[in-house]
Amino acid sequence: MKLLALHLTNVRKFTGKRASITGIGSGITVVSEANEFGKSTFFDAIHALFFEKYSSSAKPVKSLQPYAGGAVEVAADVQTDQGAFRVEKRFLSRKSAKITRLSDGATVAQDDEAERWISALLGTANDGPAGLLWVRQGLVGLEPDSAKEKTQLKETRRDLLSSVAGEIDAMTGGRRMDRVMRRVADNLSEITTRTGRKAGAWKAASDEVVALETELASVTTQVQTLEKALNDRKQSEASLKRLDNADAKARRDEAFTAAKAAMEEARAHVGAVTGARQKRDLAELKATSAQSELDAILKAIDTLQAAEKQAKTSSAAADDAMLEAHSLKAALEAVQILHKRETEAVSETRKQLDVVRRQIVARKSQEEAAQLKRQITKAETVLGERDAARAITKASGATPDWLRRAEAAQGEVSKLNAVVEAQATTLSMTYDGAARVTRNGAIVPAGQPLALDGETFLDLPGIGRMTIHAQAAGEEGKTRLATGESALKDILSHAGAASLQEARRLATTRVEAETKADLAQAVLDTLAPNGIAALRTAKADADLAATGAHNEELPAIADLEAHLMQAEETEEGTQRRLNGTDAEYASSRETTVKLQAAADTAEHTLERANADAGPEDTRAHRRAERLRIQAQEQGALAKTEADLQAMIAAAPDPDTVAAELKRAEDTVTAARQERVQVGERLAALSSEIRTLAGNGIEEHRDELEGQLEAAGATEARFARQAAALTRLQAALDTERDAARDTYFGPVQEELKPLLSILHRDAVLSFDSESLLPTGLMRDQAEETLEDLSGGTKEQIAILTRLAFARLFARQGRHMPIILDDALVYSDDDRIIKMFTALTRVAQDQQILVFSCRQLAFQDLGGARPTVEIAEV
Repeated sequence: MKLLALHLTNVRKFTGKRASITGIGSGITVVSEANEFGKSTFFDAIHALFFEKYSSSAKPVKSLQPYAGGAVEVAADVQTDQGAFRVEKRFLSRKSAKITRLSDGATVAQDDEAERWISALLGTANDGPAGLLWVRQGLVGLEPDSAKEKTQLKETRRDLLSSVAGEIDAMTGGRRMDRVMRRVADNLSEITTRTGRKAGAWKAASDEVVALETELASVTTQVQTLEKALNDRKQSEASLKRLDNADAKARRDEAFTAAKAAMEEARAHVGAVTGARQKRDLAELKATSAQSELDAILKAIDTLQAAEKQAKTSSAAADDAMLEAHSLKAALEAVQILHKRETEAVSETRKQLDVVRRQIVARKSQEEAAQLKRQITKAETVLGERDAARAITKASGATPDWLRRAEAAQGEVSKLNAVVEAQATTLSMTYDGAARVTRNGAIVPAGQPLALDGETFLDLPGIGRMTIHAQAAGEEGKTRLATGESALKDILSHAGAASLQEARRLATTRVEAETKADLAQAVLDTLAPNGIAALRTAKADADLAATGAHNEELPAIADLEAHLMQAEETEEGTQRRLNGTDAEYASSRETTVKLQAAADTAEHTLERANADAGPEDTRAHRRAERLRIQAQEQGALAKTEADLQAMIAAAPDPDTVAAELKRAEDTVTAARQERVQVGERLAALSSEIRTLAGNGIEEHRDELEGQLEAAGATEARFARQAAALTRLQAALDTERDAARDTYFGPVQEELKPLLSILHRDAVLSFDSESLLPTGLMRDQAEETLEDLSGGTKEQIAILTRLAFARLFARQGRHMPIILDDALVYSDDDRIIKMFTALTRVAQDQQILVFSCRQLAFQDLGGARPTVEIAEV
């Protein structure tokens, strides 16, 4: 088959249009167009035409429909050995398929018959050669991502290689080997996974072993728990005796009393130390004050001498600076007038620009308000769903605690019923013939114990009536049973349940309502994390921000910004001039102020220095008096510090005293708490021992051990079967690998000249399972495909497809090769070599190339078809 032309109507971006590619050559044809032209659309449409039913609505078909909807039509003109035909399908609406002979316009087949005609043309139902030869955009390797497509293509490759290598169609490498290996794999897959893990019946047997082992471990644990409980009860009784010893209690109380007395004594000593520390602090304050007064009088005398000298020099400097500042002020006022006019021009332009920008913000706020309105509507709907679910939860009394109480009450009734039945007399029948004993007209079943209470009448056919006087069950047991049943009924009625089964259903309904409410709350938190009121506030803000929005044409921002920039540049120039003049004036004025301030400061300093130093005739006497007082206060400070240190040294350690008191108190408290805990532990252990001893857990353990032994034997049988199949599979793999060279010989023969164009003397190695290349041998070194660059892997994938195309041609199955944006990772040198390989194969093979790399693919040559797009 060769493609002659392609026609798409109402496909994806070609909404309401007919897109056609005509003039497709028999060798290389290149459709080189820009991105988003629709090249991949043509590729997907061709694939749907040949491999999707006309009645299909699957994803590959739906993806062809444009956003506007409508029917999708795809047609291709093809050349076959029987002539030229048009294959066309209409998808999704008024679905149809038709094959038309181009020579006379006759309809060859329609709908389902047309599908069979296409299948016969392709020669297979598994994508056939096209699955190997048609390369989608973005597919670098030889296999697609889908597991189903991988399996289909592997079977296509296996059929092709088995057919071409017909001379080895025997047990090693051909179709018979394939069938046997598939049979072994199928048998193995029934009991194992692909990774060798257990599955099917083996997995079920293994799970049963695990379940029995788990249950046995649980029962064994209960037996061990019973033994441990008995031992723990013995130890608890001994602990209780020890805690009740009178002498030990008296020792604990005596130690606690002594520790409290020691703590009181330590607290009293702390108060005495505090008083001594206060005396020391007062003496330290007096000594510091005396030293400060001495330092002040000495400093005042030194300051007075320095102030007299500074006052004279500061006054002269201030007068000179004031004259210079007056001249600079006049120059500054002239520049300020010019700058004001230019600043007003800039302000006016900015106002115009601000009006335009505010209008843009208002229009965006309009859009935001509309979005918030939709979000509020959705949040209010979810809020209603949440409140409805919460109402169900609130109205239901079937809480988990209520269900646990109901189940506990049902368990108690079952136990009481068992006690009543255990106290009653029972009768069991075994029959040999057809006759049956009846009681009150009802047949007494064989082998089933019948409880007898008081006087009972039995009818024996052919014999007569038997009267049995049985001891009545204890009245106390019946009374307790009736009380338990009444309590169960009361609990169930709290939520309107008539039985425990209905109670569980009501509890499940309540849990589902809680879950629904939680889910609705989570959605509500996402839509309105701060509440619907916050959304409404945000919408109100957006509506307010959108006030004044209109659709009138606005001045161009670029023009306003350019005008503003020019005005700002003029204003900035004047501003720099103003800044310079202002800086000079400010500097001069600052200097004047500083110098005047310095003169004032010097004068004030001189006045303060005279005041601080005092009258000159008393200065010497006041200095001597301050020295005497300072020495006296330092002596008093030394004495109070010595007294404080002596008291601190004699003080008991407060942390040690507190620790001793806490230890004594904790000992008394711990003994009292341990006495209560041991008593509670004894009661719990006694209850646990009664429960475990009454369940017959030892007998249940023996029964489980027998079941586990049987299940283990079944699991071992499946393990042996899996091991045998695995060994057989490995042996068959070994035999097939021995014939691999012959099996892959035809494809290697086609690959060798193509591969040598890129890499001289290079050879590809193939995997016998996937039937795909796994490594490249070149320069006497082998590399796995994973280690190769993306470009090399892409080139090998395309060369391998060319080789498979040659093999299909050997069988008379000519199929076009279609490449959609291939060779995207190839450098300039390699892409030219790949063009050579494509040209070599195209001598007797049709190749259709879609590419957006218009410049690079000029060197490929080949035909350039006509592309037409027209309205329909």
